[in-house]
This record gives sequence, C-alpha cells and structure tokens, in this order.
Amino acid sequence: MQKKENEYDNSCCDITSDLNCGSMAYGKITLVGTGPGDIKHLTKAAVEAIEECGVIIGYSTYLKQISAMLREEQEKLHFNMKDEITRCEAAINKSMEGERVVVVSGGDAGIYGMSGLLLELLEKKSLIGKIPLDFIPGVPAFCSAACSVGAPIMNDFCVISLSNLLTPWEEIEKRLDFASKADFVIIIYNPKSAKRKDELTAAKEILLKNINKTRPAAIVKAASRPDEEIVITTLEHIDEFSLVSMNTTIIIGNSTTFVKDFYMITRRGYGNKYRL
Repeated sequence: MQKKENEYDNSCCDITSDLNCGSMAYGKITLVGTGPGDIKHLTKAAVEAIEECGVIIGYSTYLKQISAMLREEQEKLHFNMKDEITRCEAAINKSMEGERVVVVSGGDAGIYGMSGLLLELLEKKSLIGKIPLDFIPGVPAFCSAACSVGAPIMNDFCVISLSNLLTPWEEIEKRLDFASKADFVIIIYNPKSAKRKDELTAAKEILLKNINKTRPAAIVKAASRPDEEIVITTLEHIDEFSLVSMNTTIIIGNSTTFVKDFYMITRRGYGNKYRL
C-alpha cells in the first residue's frame, strides 16, 4: 500500500514505554549529506542509502532537491525550518518501528547539520548503541563555493556562521575578531536572512579592524547549482550585493590571496620552497 507524505504525528509513539517493552526490533537511521543541492553531486553512498530506505525525513527544500530520485512507495516526511527536533524525534520513532530511515541534511550532516542534534537526543533517551546509525558525508557549502571560484582555500581556514539563532552574537563577534587576527581564510555562512539584515555589515566592520579593505572576497549564491551566482569583490564591499542571503557563502582570502581573471587563488607556499 502506498504511504502518504506528511502524515507524521509526533505523539503517536511513546519512546519511554516502548523502551520498557523489551521486545523491540530496531530499524536503522542514516544521516545523509545531500551536498550543494544538485543530485549529480551526491556521493554514491548517499544515493544507495536514499534508494534503500523506507522512510526519508528532511527539510522540505532538501527533499524537493532530490525528489526525482525518490520512489513512490517511500514514506516522505517534510518539515519546515526550525523543526529540527521534531525531525529527529520522527526518525527515532520510525526506526523503533523497525524502519530503515534516512534523514537528509544539506551539505554535510555533521557541519551545522542534523547529526549532532540526533546524537544529543539519542544520548538523552539512552538509545546510543541500541539504534543502528550510519553517517554518510556530503559536499559542504564551503567546498562547492570554493570550487566555483578557483582555489581560495589552499591554506588554513575557518568557517563562521552569522546566524545568532543558536549562538549568541557576542560569541560570533569574538570568533570573527580572533580569525581576522590569525590570517585565516574566512568563510562566512548564513550572512543574511529575511530577519537578519545588519549582521554582515557588523561582521565586516570587525574584520576591517585587522584586515585590509582590499582583501579579495568571493560571494557565491547557490553554489554548484544551475542558478549559481558569483561576485568577486573585496572585503569592504561584501555587504553591498543583493544576491547575499541564507543561500550564500562568502569567502574572504588571507594575506596571500590574489585574483587572476575569474579565479581567486590563495598561495599554499610552494613558491617559498620550490622553483615554480
């Protein structure tokens, strides 16, 4: 019988009482990173896990991106933004019913993704080691964005999210300051949203205290997807472009980064050791 979409009821399974019954046949939960969002960038392991599962769970946008490869009989549970806990609860409940469950997460599930939250909930419920788990890596946004502009991450780098939904802005400010002093290539996630419009400018002002305003920067929206947009600019101008959104990654070079034609290049140091 065909399973319907979006019929998950979070109250339908009492995890505590089920744990006490002592006769449960657990399924499996697989965390799958879907990469940049185009099916062609999925790893072979990710494709196999998605094809083999009976239940697939995720943020609606991510499920839509891979909809062409989903089978009609698979149960598909779509969730909105900020429903992360409910997604994980659904995955746990379905696995306790014996289902093979895939939870999809954009990029890599272990980088600002669903892996950590799922493990926290499993630990709280004393289920780690009981429900079989698998983690399948995906291409993170900073990798796909870097590939779109050449070789900007050829030396040490850091990734900082400007979203203060779960991290206090004071901590984000501190990380920006330390990163700028250490001469990292700095990658910025979640630079702007519908509600957060000023954080990128604030971040830029912090970085400008320690970094020259002409430092090369790349702004990449929808990296590695058909609607990709790219701007090569400098640090002083990163907050001036309309393409900046939650779907945008910004890469700010280090002191060795330069731009040639459409490529942003950070020196690895070979020129200091070998004749090039």
